[in-house]
Amino acid sequence: MNLDTLAATAGAVADPTPAQLAAGRHRLDASVHAASLRVAAVRRGRSPRRWVIQAIAGAAAVGAAVLTLPLLSAGPASAETVLLAAADAAGRQVDAAAGAAYWHVTSEVDYPDTEPFRREIWQGRTGETVLRDEIDAAFETGGGPIDPDRVRTKGLGEPATFVVGGHALTWQDLEELPTDATQLRAVLMDWVRGHPSGEDNELWESVTGLLRESPASPALRRALWQVAASIPDVELVGTVTDAIGREGTAIERNQLDAGWYRVVYVLDPHDGTLLETRDVRADGTVAYRATEISREPSATAPATQPPLCGPGSVPAHSC
Repeated sequence: MNLDTLAATAGAVADPTPAQLAAGRHRLDASVHAASLRVAAVRRGRSPRRWVIQAIAGAAAVGAAVLTLPLLSAGPASAETVLLAAADAAGRQVDAAAGAAYWHVTSEVDYPDTEPFRREIWQGRTGETVLRDEIDAAFETGGGPIDPDRVRTKGLGEPATFVVGGHALTWQDLEELPTDATQLRAVLMDWVRGHPSGEDNELWESVTGLLRESPASPALRRALWQVAASIPDVELVGTVTDAIGREGTAIERNQLDAGWYRVVYVLDPHDGTLLETRDVRADGTVAYRATEISREPSATAPATQPPLCGPGSVPAHSC
């Protein structure tokens, strides 16, 4: 059973308050401005992408019905083998992002109190990054169908940015990272050293963050998976099906002791693709799920649209 089936049977949920939605929108846009990883809010020792999720989903959790999954059973400590297989497979892929003007990634996102919604981002090498995200429309419906007229295509004001341990990297910086796993790990460790959430936690968040939406080359993705294989406390869950029906292998890093989630990644070890991310609470409820549908180069990004209300709206309309 996947999350879409569970969502259909979970029952009614409480709407988030306008204040919660406004705070969530603000923090989400700030995080996407740094490739879905950076926010301007207090980090409280955790990865920025995760605090964006907590700002939206966590604020609405009290009194809401929740999605539930059985607690995942950790298998033998053989996640390293899966990660190294994914590394080898990733390194054999064609570098589709080489020379591209934009990197276009389409995902399906699901919170306990929304219908699954679509997210598209065109990350610019030198041009402005553009986002078309249905999150506002999804929360406005209270779990009902999304009104396409409420979805906007936004410019984020600058080219793509990728954050590792608080260091913002450009697309060019990403291309200049070492592709030898030992050298890459040393560079990343310098950037996460002393992080309040724990160096291993932040290294894991940084590595997997670069494997999600970035245009990392096959050689860099191979090195990233190899670094991931060296991080302790990663366990093999087993074969699962993601939200759109693809079979993959799930691995988990339990970060509950750091005040976070059991972070589950579904990957395809045959080509090194990260298919799906799930944040699972201690009781087995899913706080967040993102499923990557496609990734591809693009010569252009779509035209941006004015907001529906607030500064810059056309016609002018207060929120």
